[in-house]
Amino acid sequence: MKDIIVVYPKKETALSIRSLIEKSGFHVSHVCALGSSALEIAQEKQNGVIVCPFVMRDISAAELAEQVPQGFDIIALSNSGSEQYMGNLITLPVPMDRNDFLNTVHMLASSRSSFTRRTGADGEYISKAKEALISLKGMSESQAHKFLQQESMKSGKKISAVAMDILDRLT
Repeated sequence: MKDIIVVYPKKETALSIRSLIEKSGFHVSHVCALGSSALEIAQEKQNGVIVCPFVMRDISAAELAEQVPQGFDIIALSNSGSEQYMGNLITLPVPMDRNDFLNTVHMLASSRSSFTRRTGADGEYISKAKEALISLKGMSESQAHKFLQQESMKSGKKISAVAMDILDRLT
């Protein structure tokens, strides 16, 4: 199981998120107020998941995602209202869907490797599967990506493996 670090400037929010995660059966190893503190902790670990706001007092989630060691994934909670997936950074909207949030934590914390770091080939499979879902099922790009993510969580497979399965079925 990977370490889970919760970073939030407001202590009450950090403790609330920790409680939510721990009630779902996971252990939060650290709670801190600054992204730089999470980065220091991450440097001492092999892998983990960091849950934080998209913008912290000292660093953005995107900057944190670039600086953490390989093996770390970032779940950034954002007021923008949209989901985004970039490298090792997953942005979830606030207010959040509790089940989507906990499923994302579960998927990332339970995997041996980082689900979100992809090779070029993996990215190609995912893009092609999204294109197939868009053209054949009438989904939007974000709906197609969410579908792939949900299927990945249900099956326990990497999202690229799910994309390959979908391509095999649809094409």
